[in-house]
Amino acid sequence: MKTIFVAAVAATLTATGAFAQEDFPTGPVTIIVPYGTGGSTDSTARPLAIELERIWEQPVVIVNRPGAGSMIGTTEMTQADPDGHTLLINTAAISTAPAIQTDLQYDPEEDVTPISLLVTSPYILVGGANVESDDLSGFIEEAQDRPMFMGTAGPGSSSHFMSELVIEATDLPADIVHFSGGGEAYTNMMGGHSDTYISTTASVMPYVNDGRVKALSVLAPERFDLLPEIPSSGEAGVSGVDINGWVALFGPGGMDEELAQQINADFDEAMASDRMQDLLAENYALAGDLSPAEFREIYLRDIGIWQDLATSRGIGQ
Repeated sequence: MKTIFVAAVAATLTATGAFAQEDFPTGPVTIIVPYGTGGSTDSTARPLAIELERIWEQPVVIVNRPGAGSMIGTTEMTQADPDGHTLLINTAAISTAPAIQTDLQYDPEEDVTPISLLVTSPYILVGGANVESDDLSGFIEEAQDRPMFMGTAGPGSSSHFMSELVIEATDLPADIVHFSGGGEAYTNMMGGHSDTYISTTASVMPYVNDGRVKALSVLAPERFDLLPEIPSSGEAGVSGVDINGWVALFGPGGMDEELAQQINADFDEAMASDRMQDLLAENYALAGDLSPAEFREIYLRDIGIWQDLATSRGIGQ
């Protein structure tokens, strides 16, 4: 009788757990965007929320928490209950932060659950008014003849780390110039006060398409299928700079694995909608297609890459 009773209890708990997963969400879901309204991350999150409301039949609320290189919003997410009702959409800045911010209020491995890679695209090196070259090879040669200044969106930003990575990979004699954000970096580059900027397709292509800057290189071994006219860094014989930019979904540490997988599948469904596919096409970007475990590997790998780069380049020291 005891064996039968234990088996019955186990079956009941299993059924209850399965029901709890299927019943998610049980109320409104908050998605924290650690940037201001109107930016590229916010512009991805808001239409995505509309699709998720259709799938979940629950309100999905976007909350903007800008500041500290996205760490204000990220820290708030890590302090939430790991029940899936508070999530975070962030860029690769979440992987660069541990390399330069020594006062993080959370453990980037233990307090964060990587759930889904939403959007991915290569980084592109663009040149401003002063750059005469049309590709990376020419730019490297040009840098031997005059001072070269690579603008960034600020210390610790992805544009900063990617610029440092290019300098290290090419032994480029260039100086880093920090601005208060991507907008100021573009303005100064177009005005001839800096020479280059590195960012993802969604950021750079509007400026490339209207002729205000020129694309020198996709930072990848081969040309990007969506932008085949832009030469790759591989064609210039440069390796070690092929790290994609991304926008991804995270939850608090300690999330149930099955819950993370379910949320991953729901976001995949939302990303496959016509609304989100049109947005991807406009931004020359691709949807991610990884499990939580696969994306966790990328997240941790990138943290390691940026920490090693910070050490070798003296970033933040």
